[in-house]
Amino acid sequence: MGVISVGSLVVAWSGRRSSVSVDDAGLWVSNGKVGNVIPWQSLAGVGLHWSKAGKSGVKMYSIELFPNTHIDRDDPVLWPMVRDEEPLQPTLPRLRYRLPVPAGSREALVTAIQQQVPRLWLGETEREAGYMGVPDRKGHRERTRGSSG
Repeated sequence: MGVISVGSLVVAWSGRRSSVSVDDAGLWVSNGKVGNVIPWQSLAGVGLHWSKAGKSGVKMYSIELFPNTHIDRDDPVLWPMVRDEEPLQPTLPRLRYRLPVPAGSREALVTAIQQQVPRLWLGETEREAGYMGVPDRKGHRERTRGSSG
């Protein structure tokens, strides 16, 4: 229980200046310094994934955004959200954006997405514990070494 609490505190502290908003252009993400948008027309689908964390059964949520175009894995705002894993459906790409969502914000964010792009909504999917993963920090440093920015 202590590990989950400390982990939650670290995630909350690191994301304290982050924000997410939804409009007719797309899903806007800000890390507190800079922001970017994931346009709706660049997506093949959007869904809510969740899993139970540990024995406590606390649910962890994420919005999964499946692009139908190239992903810039080195975008300063979006790269921490990029994950590479087997798709849940064969028509979806391996690379996707995974946006962790606090349980208290889940319903409002899902409603806003469904109102903007009901045709892209893939529904909710239960995932295995620990599916959230972490950004490819080492790969990011290697890809951006020597670049300005």
